Order: sequence, then C-alpha cells, then structure tokens
Amino acid sequence: MAVSEVERYQASKKVTIVGMFVNTGLAVLKMLIGLVGGSPALFADGVHSFSDLLSDIMVLFAAKHANKGADNNHPYGHERIETLATVILSIILILVALLITYHALSNWFLGDLMTPDQWTIYAAIFSILANEGLFRYTMVTANRIDSDLLRANAWHSRSDMWSSVVVLVGLIGSMLGLMWMDALAAIIVSIMIGKMGVKWCYKALSELVDTGVDDVLLHQIEETIKKIDGVKHYHCLRTRKMAGQVVLDVHILVDSHITASEGHYIAEHVRGALSLSVENIKDITVHVDVAEHPEQVVNPKDMPPARKEILQQLASYINKKHQNVDLCQIEMFVYYYPKRIELYLLAPAKELEILQLIDVECFQINGVGSTNVKLFGNSK
Repeated sequence: MAVSEVERYQASKKVTIVGMFVNTGLAVLKMLIGLVGGSPALFADGVHSFSDLLSDIMVLFAAKHANKGADNNHPYGHERIETLATVILSIILILVALLITYHALSNWFLGDLMTPDQWTIYAAIFSILANEGLFRYTMVTANRIDSDLLRANAWHSRSDMWSSVVVLVGLIGSMLGLMWMDALAAIIVSIMIGKMGVKWCYKALSELVDTGVDDVLLHQIEETIKKIDGVKHYHCLRTRKMAGQVVLDVHILVDSHITASEGHYIAEHVRGALSLSVENIKDITVHVDVAEHPEQVVNPKDMPPARKEILQQLASYINKKHQNVDLCQIEMFVYYYPKRIELYLLAPAKELEILQLIDVECFQINGVGSTNVKLFGNSK
C-alpha cells in the first residue's frame, strides 16, 4: 500500500527524533565513561554514537525537504535529496571507521594501553540493548514507508550494537590481562562500520546514476504490460528509482488501425495496471506506437509529410487530372509506417465517382517509399 508524502515525512520525523535522543545519551555516556574508565574502544564507540546523532539530524533535514512534492524546478519531486543524504551518511560511516582504526592502531603500537574500569562493561551492555531496540524500531518504520535512508540509519544503529558487543568482548579480555584486546575490538568495530558505509554508499550512488530496478521487479513489470488487452508488444522500457519509489516509461505497440482515443484507453489501462501491481510507483509514462521504429530521435526534416502537405499533394494530383473535387467533403485517415503511408479516403458518391475515374489509388506521396490509397464511400 502506497504511503503519502505527508505520512512518509511524519513517520521519518518521529523515528528520527527518538533516535536522536537515544544516540545523544549513548554518545555522552560512552565517551565519558570510556575516557574516565580508560577504554579507547568504548570512547571510539561513543564517537560512533555521536556520528549517529549527526546522521539523525541529516535524516530529519532530508526527510523534510525530500517530501516537498513537485514544483516548477523539480517536476519529479525532491526525493533525490534523500538519496544524496544517504550518500553523505555513508561517507560519514566510512570516515568514522577510518578514525577508529587510526586511534586503535596508534594506541596499540605506541603501547599506550591500560586496564579499563568495570563501569565500561556496564556502559557497553547498556549500549547493546539500547541500539538493538533502536534498530528494530527504525527498521519497522523504514519497511512500512519503504525508505532506504531510514534503513541505512537503522543499520547504523545495528552496527553500533555489534560494535558494542565487540567492545564488551575486548573489555572483558583486557580485564583478564589481554591488554591488546581493547584495541583489537576498536579495529573490528571500524571494519564493521566501514563495510556498512560502503554498501549503502554504493546503493545510493547507483540510484543517483539512474540504475534500473532489479531483475525480479523488472520481470513483474514486463508481465503486467504483456497481459493488457490491446498491447501487441512493447519496447523502450526504462526504469529508475527515487528514494525507494519507481519511475518508469515504456512504448507500447497497438493495432495501427484503431483510433487515437482507443490507443489512449489502452495506455491508461497499462498505467492503471502497473500502479496496482507494482508497489511505490511514483510516475508512469506510456507512449503509444502503431509500428516498430528506431529508438533514436528522428530529425523532423527526415520525417514523412504531415497531413496538411499530403492534402496539398493530393489536390495537385487531382488538378493535373483536370477534375474538380471538394476535398472538404472527403475524410482522410493517414497511417504512418516505416517508409510507407496508407491513405483511407472516405468520400460521398459524387466525389467517390470522380476519384475512381482519375484512378486516385495510383497517387504517390513525394518523399515516401510507397503510398497505398484505399477508397470508401459514405452516405453523404
């Protein structure tokens, strides 16, 4: 079920504010106890929690501005702000990982190690419980509104939880006489943080460069289009994502002799079916084709004549036959195909007789490979 932009923002705001309070408390607690208790790993873990606080502020900012909706300068909306914020958050993760590693290695090789205080263990246990609870709370909301940014923030909390587990093990080892375990714990924490940062950064950057949806979702979209009555084929199917929402456009091939109204009806049927079968569709563009054609843009100078020019050529052809035909009485249906045009002329009895007399079916349009003219009479 799609979530409105207002609901998306309110949910993101609520969970982020909760995270900010939790991370503020954890950052102050772990940094203070880590500093006083003599544990570089716990202090580094506190710095990690402080980075969570900064990321929460960024998430709150992005959630507000990413859900403003479309405007003249941003016709597709502002969701890419959320994607950009995810990239920045991921970079923060990677930088924090590097800083923790540098700090731990410096202490290790310089021999600046000491036995931590027992309060550091209590702080690590409290951090484990608090971060795991925050992870589960944030992930539930992220899945409900399908926000990659909130998922990244949730995993940030989960990385804090695991880093606190590693810190706890290191603290216990240090208290048992293995002084290096605290520094090792800090290095392991940094690897975990860095790995998560690289993962989410890659995903967000893929979205920024308009990487398409995964194969499973693409197959689902294709199957939905194929099932629509009136769609003979499709091509130029393109997809991309914006903050968890899908944007797609596709060309559908319909029968060449149906009306423009019926072609529009089929296209709207495709749009409706896709919006119901695929979750989080933000925008769907369906272009109607009556023949396969190259995907590249065609220079207007190279296109076949338009209706107005065809009428002029037809009038010239009739005049050369020294006949007088009221073209206003004739309905002309034009069907364009690659290198070929079909003309269906629907004429009253008088005009039909003259057109048959001058053999109008031999009329050929200039600049076109071949012209096929068919005459039909009406009751006028």
